[in-house]
Amino acid sequence: MNTAVQLRRLGDDVPRSELLYGAPRAVVTGKLGPVALFDPGQLVAYRIRYRRRTRLFLFRTLDVDDRLATRIPGVSPRVQLLFDVHSAGRVRLVRGLFAYLARSVSDPSALPDAFYVRVGIALGGRLPRHKILGSLLSSSLRPARPDGPFGQGFSQ
Repeated sequence: MNTAVQLRRLGDDVPRSELLYGAPRAVVTGKLGPVALFDPGQLVAYRIRYRRRTRLFLFRTLDVDDRLATRIPGVSPRVQLLFDVHSAGRVRLVRGLFAYLARSVSDPSALPDAFYVRVGIALGGRLPRHKILGSLLSSSLRPARPDGPFGQGFSQ
């Protein structure tokens, strides 16, 4: 199933939306402007700005419409929300994160969802120091322990 993301680049009285990360399969023309179409399993960073307010959603598209998934304005169908931020400063941090990931990791969408959830938690508190990103990345790129998460001989 395709996920449609509405992109709007209009004036001050109408919300504007744009993609900060994601590779759409196609961009088609809609009634309100261009619509980006994504395949299932794609990572997307989507920003909505209205007047002085800004909001960024980082989500992964789904194979099927799940009634327990998150509904995001301008996105259809529902998606798996990894995190969202509500300030321009935190949006700048997320942009910097994706610039860093583009330089250091070959494909940011290949990182596990747990990495982005932890980044969202770090962004939800005080602004993180630069050391936090390195520790989150190193724990996400480390291979899983073969003896299970609870120690040797134990498994779930």
